[in-house]
Formats: sequence, structure tokens, C-alpha cells
Amino acid sequence: MFDTVNFWIDRSDTAEGNPFAVLPFLCEVVEQQSDKRGYSCTGKLGDYSVCCFQTGVSLKGSLAKYYLPSNVYTLTRQTAKEALEQMSEALHLDMATAKVTRLDVSTVIPTKRPPTDYYKGLGNKPNYKRLQAHPDTLYYSQQYRQLIFYDKTKEASAKGAIIPPTLNGCNLLRYEMRFLSHAQRLLKSPDPITGATLTESGFYYSIVKRWKTEFDTIKKVNTISTMTDSIKTPKDAQKALFAILLQQGGQNYIDEFLADLKAKNAFSDPKYYSRLKSDLYRILQAPNEAKSDMIRELEKAISDVAQYAR
Repeated sequence: MFDTVNFWIDRSDTAEGNPFAVLPFLCEVVEQQSDKRGYSCTGKLGDYSVCCFQTGVSLKGSLAKYYLPSNVYTLTRQTAKEALEQMSEALHLDMATAKVTRLDVSTVIPTKRPPTDYYKGLGNKPNYKRLQAHPDTLYYSQQYRQLIFYDKTKEASAKGAIIPPTLNGCNLLRYEMRFLSHAQRLLKSPDPITGATLTESGFYYSIVKRWKTEFDTIKKVNTISTMTDSIKTPKDAQKALFAILLQQGGQNYIDEFLADLKAKNAFSDPKYYSRLKSDLYRILQAPNEAKSDMIRELEKAISDVAQYAR
């Protein structure tokens, strides 16, 4: 379930306290000099970019791509352990003590329909900004956290990534939960998150459960058929039509409308903007019985991943 994992190794944890001791084990080494950080060197270790400073070593890359044929494959707890052991041997360092500075948790989900068909059923998420900047990619963002849904088949084809034979020809929806920085604080961990932490069973199962919970708290959008099922009066019909038009406009339409109101200082009380946003999203939100078949399919798939992840 791990993909991008960035690490920092303090100078004191390097061989003889010398961060530059790893340079003989890297490829494509380049020296650099800057006023801010002084002398440094950058090299490659598989998918990882490794930067050596006087204060320590930074590693940035995909642990899945480092160890597996591509990150279309899912890195399990066991294979994550093997990847870290391989990296430790390659660098002559103990990656178990390396601090995690970024952590992405993800997998691919085979779906009946193209991934983009599912995005309309995924509505607002409290305290996150929803943005579909590209037709194939849906973002939910905070300052240091992101949830991302995208078409992995298209991305893999564009990058020439290897797809497992069992998934060839499938629609593949990628769902990622990203902790871009401050992982220890965001996960409320009493201790620094290290390479060793990643392969602890308690931590692994809790982070996969968090991956599922973050999806569960996304509001699911009503279908047009359920919007019209309860029509009994002309007023009901007006409400249903408004809901349908709002859904067709999409989540971004609500955000753009509110941004325009704010630009015009339409409301005397700033709280009115958040109230209106909540009211509009509530119109789109679907009760359990009104969820579309596609959303039910996605919920079951994510629940199964979380239940059987090892």
C-alpha cells in the first residue's frame, strides 16, 4: 500500500557520522554549492533521488518503483520490509532508523467503468478543497494532505509503466492518500515515523484503515433518478430540478459561485458563505439508499482492500 516514501537520515546515523559516505553507492552523482545549504551532492539509487548534505541524507522517490516492476503493483507490508532491507544493503545504512518525511498510501482498484465515471458520485469532503483540474484526476487537498483519484491505466500507458498481466485491459482507478509533510503530527504519532515503523503490523493496519476512513468521509452525491423519485408536488419538482442542475454543474460550480459572491462582498456576515456552501452540498449528498451502483461498487472495493490488506 506504500508508494512515495521520502526519508531523512541524520548525520549521526550515517557511517562514521559522514553523510557523504554513501556517494560511492550512487549513480549520476552531481556536486552542488549554495549559499543556503553549502556543499552538497545529488545522485540516484534506483527510483530514488539521494541528496547528501553536511547535516544528513535526503531520499525522495517511490518505494514501490524502487522494489517492484512499477507502482501499478501494490507494495505490501512484507515487500516494504524487503525493499527497505535492500536499500539498507545498497547504501550501507540502516533504513530502519531513517525518518519518514512524506508518505503516500495507495493501490489500484479494478473498476467496471472508466475511473472518470465515478468522480461525479464523489462530492464534498469536510475541511478539504475539491478540485478536478484535469478530466482524469480528482483532488481533495489540505495544506499538508491530499487524496487523489486518477486513471492509472492511462498514466501507466503514458509513462510506459509495467502493468501486472492479471490487470491488463482493465479499468484501473488509483486512490492515493498523501501526507506531504509533518506525517508524525498529522498521524498523531507519539514517536517519529521511521522505516521500521512502516513495517510494524499495528502501524500498517492503522494506516490502511485511515486510507479507507478518509474515503468514507467524502460525501456521496445523489443520482438523478433518486432525486425525482420523491416528487409529489410542484414544489418538490422545483427542488428536484434545482438539485439536478446543481449536480450537472458539478462541485466546482458551487465553489466558483461562492468565490464570485465573496468577490462582490454579497453577504454582510462571513459565516453566510460557509452556511450556503453546506446547504448546497447537502442537496447533492446521497443517503445510503440513494447511492449509485458505481459508488456502491467503489465502496465495496475499498472496504475489501482495507479488510484484506497484508
